[in-house]
Amino acid sequence: MSDDNVSAEERAALILKILASKAFTGSEDLPKLFSFLGDNADKLLSSKDIEALHYKRAGHHFNPNHSRERVSKLKDRLAAYEAEHPDEFVKCGLPNADDIGGYQLRFRKVTEGVSACRRLWAAHLESEKQVSVVCDPLLFFFDFAEGQFFRFVDTNIEGLSRKAALQELQARHGRSYKENLSPGHFYIDVGSLMAAERIREYFKSASGVHPPLALEKESNRQWLKQSPIVIGTARTNPAVASIMGSRAAEFLSYRLHPEKFAWVRIRDFSEQSDIAKALKSLDSTPDAIGDFLTPHAEITVGIVSRIANPAGAGAMTFICSDGIFTTRQIAAALTDEKQLRRIFQKMGWRLDQKVPETFEMMFLVRLWPGGMDDEGAEAELLGGRSA
Repeated sequence: MSDDNVSAEERAALILKILASKAFTGSEDLPKLFSFLGDNADKLLSSKDIEALHYKRAGHHFNPNHSRERVSKLKDRLAAYEAEHPDEFVKCGLPNADDIGGYQLRFRKVTEGVSACRRLWAAHLESEKQVSVVCDPLLFFFDFAEGQFFRFVDTNIEGLSRKAALQELQARHGRSYKENLSPGHFYIDVGSLMAAERIREYFKSASGVHPPLALEKESNRQWLKQSPIVIGTARTNPAVASIMGSRAAEFLSYRLHPEKFAWVRIRDFSEQSDIAKALKSLDSTPDAIGDFLTPHAEITVGIVSRIANPAGAGAMTFICSDGIFTTRQIAAALTDEKQLRRIFQKMGWRLDQKVPETFEMMFLVRLWPGGMDDEGAEAELLGGRSA
């Protein structure tokens, strides 16, 4: 029987998913009983029917209590599956025979109990790969004689080579170069760290597992083989720059400018696109190739992108911004049910469907004026696209 317009295809897909789940491991009998009830979901079956038609027991072996006991075990397995998958849109239950006049699988669609947060992060939560949150330590140069640290937002290296760091500084900002400078990845911006902790706490509450925070700048980049959530930009993370330039990310159009601070670049730019109109409404005028400058210090923009991990199962999600506290506000929006439901609505995503495998979103965060650049309003979705 199909309740709430659950299609035959949706029922069949859920049955296969349940059969493959952990809830049904370790039993040879119950998966067969579940399949039998699925094949006969349009019928009400008594314990006698199940005993005769499924178990094919007759004579002195015929025992309806045997079927009732097996159905009770099956109900326990279905309850265990539902507990493991609270965000499933289609639910499968097995009511008591006395309640409906026989045994029959019942399917229903549920949106009230479906979490937008779990929908968004399901690609990571359900991945076979380790989920990790990756932040970028920023390259600074320490001038001991002058007693100062400094950095340039366009100057970074992969790895820990002092020689390579100084060569990069000399090539990009020769006037600031000194042989006695001590380069190193000394700091991480506080907004990124707050964003990382917000996301890690969500995953801990949703799955019971606290994802590790990766801060390494070593060349092995283990997070590439995992299911990473990366907080950083192509300027601070050469691996991100490489990924964004690869075929895996060719759908993505929203980028921070590769060189200019506080600029956004939109590939395949069209002045008639919704995102272009949204940026123009902020008094940001694009140039000929689709570069936008955010016009005020209080107005910051951030980008959230997701692609399938080219290395295998799982996803890669990227959160980037030139605003120090913008990533914090975006992370808050992506882990808050009320904010995220509004984002889903604007993106045209339904809670009864999976989030697209590849998507991108652009957010506006208004930092509060008066020097309070560590406080800001909730992140506002300017626009987005999905593959």
